[in-house]
Amino acid sequence: MSESAAAKRPLWIVVVALLLASVALWGASGLTWIDVPRGLTVDGRLSEDLSGSDLMTWPVPLALLALASVAGVLGGRGVVRRILGVLLVVVGAVILYLALNGDAYDVAWSGWAPGYDDTAGVPEHTFWGPAVAVAGGVLVLLAGALLTWRGHRMPRMGAKYSAPGGRRAEKHTETDLWDALSDGEDPTTRS
Repeated sequence: MSESAAAKRPLWIVVVALLLASVALWGASGLTWIDVPRGLTVDGRLSEDLSGSDLMTWPVPLALLALASVAGVLGGRGVVRRILGVLLVVVGAVILYLALNGDAYDVAWSGWAPGYDDTAGVPEHTFWGPAVAVAGGVLVLLAGALLTWRGHRMPRMGAKYSAPGGRRAEKHTETDLWDALSDGEDPTTRS
């Protein structure tokens, strides 16, 4: 394997981990976190199964943070990448805490609606909603740790991605430009 490919591998691992974390957190917001038996009420209203977005507000914003971090990883350099890595480690730990702490998404049940049998069961926490959120948290945490550890060695965007104003243009006098036009050349394409 070439040296440049080996140097790029940690960068792509971080980028892919952040993209997968973003998808996982976004998906966790739509998955069922609590199975609600038919006829159970919450605040006097009949309730159906509760998804992550019904219970909490954090999965989607943190998914967007993971997605935006990809741009920071690709565009940042040395110290900026390390700071972003530390931030991602903290965010990953917070995601794990929020997803694993069942008290964070408990709901106050009002009781059973009239006409429904209360022997249907009790609300149950599901496995997949929190598990997908935990997977997203682990991916964010691992991406942050790798970025903190190896971020300063990862390749960064080169000069070909810099703004055209950043390059030095040759200085031409006004006479040179007019002469080029007279000769049938386009003076703006000269280097």
